[in-house]
Amino acid sequence: MSQFPEIDKLNEVARKARDKCEDKLRATLPPGTRVEIKSGPEWLGPYEVQEYGKFSYGAVQLKNPETGVERRAGYQQVRKA
Repeated sequence: MSQFPEIDKLNEVARKARDKCEDKLRATLPPGTRVEIKSGPEWLGPYEVQEYGKFSYGAVQLKNPETGVERRAGYQQVRKA
């Protein structure tokens, strides 16, 4: 605990919410899932979801199975192919 217990309480609530969101993201888009990436008005792909990093916080590691190109995108920018 810090010298600011009120902030500590809020930070703990935020951490739990973030962890819950990450768990749901990983369950919804497990590694191997085929997705497309939003780029302007277009959807690019296909890409496959790769293993999640330890501190991904909403980011999805992707790899194009045809070209081998790797990208990282926020979950808001992807949809299932």
